Amino acid sequence: MVFDPAAYTEFRYLRAKINRQEFQVVFDYELAGEGPSLSFSETLSLTPVRVDQEVDWDRVRGLVSILGAVMGLSYYKAAAPSRYVIAAEGMTHEGVEYLGHVITHGMAEFAFRNQLGAPLSPEIVQEAPMAESWLPESYLTLSGDPLVPIGGGKDSVVSVELLAAARMHPVQFAVNPNKIIYRVGRIKGHPVIAATREIDPALIALNGQGALNGHIPVTAINSLIALVQARIIGLGPVVMSLEASASEPTLWWGDMPVNHQWSKSEEAEELLQDMLGPQAGLPPGAYFSLLRPYSEIQIARYFARLSEYHPVITSCNRAFRQGVEDARWCGDCDKCRFIFLILSPYIPATSLTRMFADNLLDNPTQLEGYRALLGLHEHRPFECVGEQAESMLALHWI
Repeated sequence: MVFDPAAYTEFRYLRAKINRQEFQVVFDYELAGEGPSLSFSETLSLTPVRVDQEVDWDRVRGLVSILGAVMGLSYYKAAAPSRYVIAAEGMTHEGVEYLGHVITHGMAEFAFRNQLGAPLSPEIVQEAPMAESWLPESYLTLSGDPLVPIGGGKDSVVSVELLAAARMHPVQFAVNPNKIIYRVGRIKGHPVIAATREIDPALIALNGQGALNGHIPVTAINSLIALVQARIIGLGPVVMSLEASASEPTLWWGDMPVNHQWSKSEEAEELLQDMLGPQAGLPPGAYFSLLRPYSEIQIARYFARLSEYHPVITSCNRAFRQGVEDARWCGDCDKCRFIFLILSPYIPATSLTRMFADNLLDNPTQLEGYRALLGLHEHRPFECVGEQAESMLALHWI
């Protein structure tokens, strides 16, 4: 079978069904066009609440509605049609506006690398009745421990340690965690809870049949999942670990910035905060990045002191591929090169070589990769790496 993206003119977000007994949500989507429609269904499983605890289902419903719209981009991207129809209930005007920003900016890299000619700006059609926005006087006053999404790397480790040093009790959270994430999360004994996304296998099949594929704003999706999880079990704010460097564009596409890390940027953080009140009755402080004021250089310096984490962390994307459970650093990707470089001013080369099983700065096969990080290629790598200036400074300090 050959999949023709041009044959599909409309993506439909059909419904989000919450199972309160199982703490699961099923999201249904559809691609429609000239030929037979294609249906997709994804199940999200969350950590359940204690038996004796009430759940704020009204706010959970508001969050689930916008989560389903953004999560749907995993399926929308197969054809990237010019219409995005919202048939699911619960979306406010502010939620629809937020979705538009996420598509245009969060998928700018996708559009650029698939040579679509321009950033995506589909017509968003609200087919279901528009939900009434929450009023500011009804916004929730937050209490409870912070929920900290973790990914197995240095940034979330620093956030957890900073919160613990302030005598808070962080609850760590991950989506589809593997052994690496659990191992890092359990170093200091802070609890680790999880949510599981079950991607529709039909999407995986389409990727091998001609569907468009590429980068989507995963951090926006995982942020909204974390917000749902926090409300289900009655925690406080979702505290992210997104640094200042994430706001720098990877390149410019005409007058449009293309940022691989857009959904980690300050702009994305503020857009999500502004949407949370009207969409789910939550104040802006329900979601924020603790590391936003800090550069990668500053975070690396703090992390270097946390030697107990050095043997277990990894930020290498190859360690998180499906089917890989216990890998660490591949030693031959942009992420490995950057982390080795940014830690080099603070951790001895012998220790870093043990961590990475190689001295990447003494390996001539890594030269072109480092040239890209230093701004000596057309643009920075499409990867979650720091600013060119930070790479240059780290190299200068070694």
